[in-house]
Amino acid sequence: MLVTRSGLGWGCLRAVSAYLLAGTFGILVTSCENGAILVGLAAAGGESEEPGSRGAGAPAQAQVPTASAGRAQLPAGKGGAGPGGGGAQNFETEPGVDSAGSGTSAAGGSNSTFPKHYPGQGFIVHEWGTDTIVVGSDGSLQRGLHHEEEDLPSFVYDRIKAGTLIGSNPSPSVTIKMETPVTYFYSPNPLLVNARVEFPKGVLTQWYPGVTKFLPPVAAADSIVYPGIPAALMDPALDPSFPFQSEMCRLRHGSLSGGLLDWGNFSVLARGTMPAAAPPSAPLEQFGWSYARAVDANLLLMPSGESERFLFYRGLGEFDLPLKIQAEDAGKIKLSNGYAEAVGPVFLLNVDHDHGAFSEHSAGIATGATLEARVPSLAGAPSVDEYATQLSDAVSAALDATGLYHDEAVAMVNTWRRQWFRTPGVRALYLVPQSWTDQSVPLTVSPEPDETLRVMLIRVELISKEQESADVSALAAFDTEAASGAAHFAALGRFAEPRLRRALQLSASVAGEQYLSRIAGAKSSVMSGE
Repeated sequence: MLVTRSGLGWGCLRAVSAYLLAGTFGILVTSCENGAILVGLAAAGGESEEPGSRGAGAPAQAQVPTASAGRAQLPAGKGGAGPGGGGAQNFETEPGVDSAGSGTSAAGGSNSTFPKHYPGQGFIVHEWGTDTIVVGSDGSLQRGLHHEEEDLPSFVYDRIKAGTLIGSNPSPSVTIKMETPVTYFYSPNPLLVNARVEFPKGVLTQWYPGVTKFLPPVAAADSIVYPGIPAALMDPALDPSFPFQSEMCRLRHGSLSGGLLDWGNFSVLARGTMPAAAPPSAPLEQFGWSYARAVDANLLLMPSGESERFLFYRGLGEFDLPLKIQAEDAGKIKLSNGYAEAVGPVFLLNVDHDHGAFSEHSAGIATGATLEARVPSLAGAPSVDEYATQLSDAVSAALDATGLYHDEAVAMVNTWRRQWFRTPGVRALYLVPQSWTDQSVPLTVSPEPDETLRVMLIRVELISKEQESADVSALAAFDTEAASGAAHFAALGRFAEPRLRRALQLSASVAGEQYLSRIAGAKSSVMSGE
């Protein structure tokens, strides 16, 4: 019987205390059989909070009125900026980036005859993001997408990093990585708002600024006594080695589902108002984070004092995707739309280390329809630099057409330009209807905005039949020359695990399975396109 340090039986997640991340509240789950009882933790000291009370050191928060009661406006010029009010300060921007979004351009200039921008009226929320998947030539989703392409700044909250889960790897059910949705807020006046995002079929793994609550819970350090289990925080949702006593509890608390981030009440500062402390530094030469800051949205200020130009979150999980994509012989690709609405535009990309080519299907794909196309040929293709510039133009224009403001479209392309456009491989990019995003990742903002626009782009890394053949050959090398086989898959970076999983579906290999277990548990950070 697994025993907690409090003396309670662990088997069904009794006494799972939440780890208190800096700037966040945790969650306490007290019963598996009878359902979860949620108890907030005080900001200073992590003690459970009594109803109607506030923990020592926890900042008081104004209540956000409902939409029918009108919007709560903060005093002009103060914006809830903490000590010293909202006095003007120099807001540090990175080289080539300014707060109006006119810095580094994705395409070297405007992609629209009439680029849109915030009109100065109304409470408006805009969001952009991308989801990444890997599919075999038959369209099968491949697992193993928890590896990172690029590091995030150290100030970003992360369930895994904060939990010091050394050597653990996420659930093998991960088939989709939701990457870098960022949410901007626009208002002509300062405003007090409340926001939360849910991920019913996944877990939200990284975020900034800090939240007041997150789900599913994590197990507190020193809460478990069990041979071989260190006295450290554990994550039942992301750690497959978590010591559940029963299958019932594993299914209830160990699945990638029920993700939630709640930022609680925070301030949308008056336009042009700077917080007492500038957002934390994220040098552009190290992080793509600052591209997303080059947008003329209002700054946000949390009760903790953290400030940022946007809300950021990432996650791991599964989706019911709108398109099924299959690779056929002779470079043919079939894309079938099973969703209730049209999707698109669709971009097909083919990139190697020196050249790149793309095709754009601007009409998208109607519901129930199929697009049959060919992978763009690299014969006579332009250099990677020239191709990336041309593709940046085209994608920026497509994003402009969704209703995003032009600086938002440029920020999105700049953030992902290297991974989308320059990483060798064959891939498809397509835009999904907002109804799909709202169903898959519900976002709730109070008071209700006058306009909410959410633009999600799906990035599909396609394993062609030729690549599958090469991977199977490399898999066979594990039995005769293991170093050669390992070198082949190691060169694939973050996609080594899904490519290896697909090869093992096509050809059994004991040595390949052993190598998979090693890379699945490794923490990797790969700079793509280099």
